[in-house]
Amino acid sequence: MNTVALNKFVEAHDRYLELDRVRVECQNAAQRESVHIAILKAYLEVQYRANQITGLQFADGMDFAEAN
Repeated sequence: MNTVALNKFVEAHDRYLELDRVRVECQNAAQRESVHIAILKAYLEVQYRANQITGLQFADGMDFAEAN
């Protein structure tokens, strides 16, 4: 297994969990919105890294196959 891909997945997942923890400590609406956007980006990165690890990409690039 590719340890670099696995390490990047773990880093992305840890970042997602940290942002989720910080989410409840927001003081105003603008801060909540920016944290929410960061959480969504982190979530997408976690999904991207998970798909890389499991090999669900097509041969022509990183267009991921749909789980059906």
